[in-house]
Formats: sequence, structure tokens, C-alpha cells
Amino acid sequence: MTITNNVGLYLHIPFCLKKCRYCDFLSFPCSDEEALTEYTEALVREIRIKASEWPYRMIDSVYIGGGTPSILSEKNVARIMDQVNKNFVLSDDPEITIECNPATASEEKLQAFREMGINRISIGIQSWDNSVLRLMGRAHDKNDSFTAIRNAKKAGFDNINLDLMFGIPGQTMKMWRDSIRQCIFLRPQHISLYSLQLEEGTQFYKMVYEDHILSEPSEMTDRKMYHDAIIMLEDAGYNLYEISNAALPGYESFHNSKYWSYDDYLGLGLGASSFIGGVRYKNCTNMLEYLDYIKKGQAPVNVDDIEKYSKRDEMGIYVFTGLRKSEGIDIKEFEKIFGTKFFSVYDPSLINVYFGYLDFDGCRLKLTEEGRDIANRIMSEFV
Repeated sequence: MTITNNVGLYLHIPFCLKKCRYCDFLSFPCSDEEALTEYTEALVREIRIKASEWPYRMIDSVYIGGGTPSILSEKNVARIMDQVNKNFVLSDDPEITIECNPATASEEKLQAFREMGINRISIGIQSWDNSVLRLMGRAHDKNDSFTAIRNAKKAGFDNINLDLMFGIPGQTMKMWRDSIRQCIFLRPQHISLYSLQLEEGTQFYKMVYEDHILSEPSEMTDRKMYHDAIIMLEDAGYNLYEISNAALPGYESFHNSKYWSYDDYLGLGLGASSFIGGVRYKNCTNMLEYLDYIKKGQAPVNVDDIEKYSKRDEMGIYVFTGLRKSEGIDIKEFEKIFGTKFFSVYDPSLINVYFGYLDFDGCRLKLTEEGRDIANRIMSEFV
């Protein structure tokens, strides 16, 4: 990892076709084109506001996430991209990603996205089993997924990510392995694997813990699903470069790597988070409040949410996120950034305590394959 002066730009689109049963993201269903356009115009104005108050920094990645950004019309996405290009200085070959639900991925829309300069697409497949998709409350079926991938390739996208989820109530090992096999067959450049987390306030949480009409898979099943997927992907030529992400060589997500590598990123849109120069802050999460800030020509950041973490806190964040990467963390880089010896901050006995789970070669500290199974426990030791 190399810390640079370049910045990643995240743009949040908080709308979706329907709220999935597992989702606790800042998103909500919306089919009102007028409301979608109103938000687009607010985001466009926020782009101008932040660009005018911001020091000269180059943008080398743009990530349009959500929600479901592809719910926006081609015209609205074009408005956003036009303002990004006009107001920020972009690097010569920035990675520009848009997230997409298969049900909103028409051939015409994806072709338009590609012509705007968007060069990477992340498609939320989640599963290739229709019964699992229905249980999750997804707005698409497997045929929509096939069509979306075909449309993306036809539009000229040669950097495609597919999101998959495991550990879903009712999901069998066969269903999961079949989903991995299908992805490998389609040969996307990148595959993200996420274990379902049952978050309080979601429908799934209520169905499992309150109504008791669903049962979550055992931890053993969850871990077997993960390990089987990694073996299958690595055998097919994919490299697990982060705990939840695998890519063909050269197709690692440049933008997402910033989050794990202590690089700066600027978040715009409702509830978007930023990390700039050691300062972490977040936009307001109330839509009316957000729109009001923008109408006044102000950045939609509540000053109470601006946090300057202590140096020790930042060290913990650096190690916690860095250990997610397969390459782990570079001890010398840590010492360069924070100006202190790694083992003057952390107890060197942790290497022995987690022998077989942590690997240290004198330069780099990383999780072993076994260590990934207890990653949160290990990483929390450094927070």
C-alpha cells in the first residue's frame, strides 16, 4: 500500500426498488421520478459546494453506491457524471463504478452508463437460486441476473463485479456451491462474498429472533460456505485479496481498497462518510435536513458529527482495516505514518497468542487462512 495525495469520491444514492429483508443500509424504496430528480439536483449542487471549498486534490476513483444507483434515469446519472467531471480534477484513468440491481439493468441504460465514462459495474446478484432471492425480498430473479450481465458485456463493460451472499436462512450448501459455480462460469473480473449479518430492525432479524419462523445457519455451516467458495474461486484463478473480495489478476477494486488502506475518500450524498487528512465526518441522514442544507448552499454536515480521533484510535483503525487485506499491513509504513514503533504500541506477545492465526515475517503482519475465521476477534485486539 502507498499513501497518496489522491482521493476516492463516493456518491450515495439512497433509493431502491424495494427494501430487502436483510438490509439495514441508509436506503428506502422510491419510484417517484420527480423525487429522484430532486435528489439528483441536490447531489449535483453538493458536488459544486464541496469542489469550491476543497483544496486541489486529484480524484482517482469514483464509486456511485446505494441503495440502487441504477434506479436513476440515464439523464440523472449523466447529470451527476457531468458535474463530477466539471468540478473535480480526475486522474488520467480513474476507476468509475456504479452499483446495479439486475432488475434495473436494461441494455439501453448500461450502454448509456458506459458512454458516460463509467468503466466498472457492480451487480447485486446475491444468489442464483430463485427461492433464496424471494426469501431475501430481492426485486429480481436469476433470469434478470443473466440478462444484466449480458447487457453489461454488450455495453462494453470489461470490469464487472458480482455480489453474492451466504449464510442466508434456508440456503443449503448445494445452493451456495451452485451460485459460486455459476459465477465462475460467467467469468466476471471480480466477485464479492458477504456473510449475512442479521441486523436489528431488519425483517430478517424479526423473522429469526422474534417470530422464530426462520433459523440462521450454524457458524460451522457459515464458515464451510466461506471456505468452499474461496477454494473454488482460487482454483478458477481468482485471488482473494481481501476477506470478502476476490478478483482476477489486475482487477482488484481500486476504490474499495482505499477504505482498507488508510487512503483519503470524500463521501457526498445523504449519510455519506468521509475521511480526509485524519478527520472523519458524515453527512446528515435525514432527507429533509439534507435538502435544506443544500438549498442554503451549505455542506450537509452536522458539526457535531465531525470527529478527530486520537492518534491511538487512528492506529487501531489502520490495523483493523489493514488486516482485512490478504497482504496485511506493512509495519514500516505504520511507523512512517504514525511516527512510532509498532511494538511500542502493541504487545508483541499477540503474535504468539494467535500463533497459526497471525503471520509475521518481520515486515508484514497478516491473517492466515485459519485466522480469517476469527478475524474480528483478532482485529479487535488492536483497537
